[in-house]
Amino acid sequence: MIDRNVFADVLMEGMDDWVPIDQLIWAAREEAKGRSWKEFFAELLHFLLEDDLIQIGELAAEGFSPWRGEVREVVQLVINDLERLSWEPKLGSRAWIANTEAGNQVARSLIDC
Repeated sequence: MIDRNVFADVLMEGMDDWVPIDQLIWAAREEAKGRSWKEFFAELLHFLLEDDLIQIGELAAEGFSPWRGEVREVVQLVINDLERLSWEPKLGSRAWIANTEAGNQVARSLIDC
C-alpha cells in the first residue's frame, strides 16, 4: 500500500484542474527512498489508476479526453510517452491527470486532516 501523503498534492491540485504528469514524476522522485524512482513512478501510477482515484488522458479542444484500456496498458502508454521525452515532459507530455470522484473524496479527506 502506498502512503497517501505521496500523492496528496497531486489529488488536491486535481480538485481544481487537470494536472500535468510532471507532478506525479516529482512525487515519485521525492519518495522513491533508495529505489529506482521510475519503477516507483510506475507502481504509483498503477496504484492510482487501479484504485480509480485518477484517469490519464490528454487535453483536446473539447477538454480532457481519457485514455481507454486496462490499467497496465495505460501505465505503459504513459511510460512510452515519457521515454520519448527522456522523462523530462515539461508540459510536452500527452499524459495529463484528472481526478475521479473517488480521487476528489480522498483529496477532501486529506485536506480535513
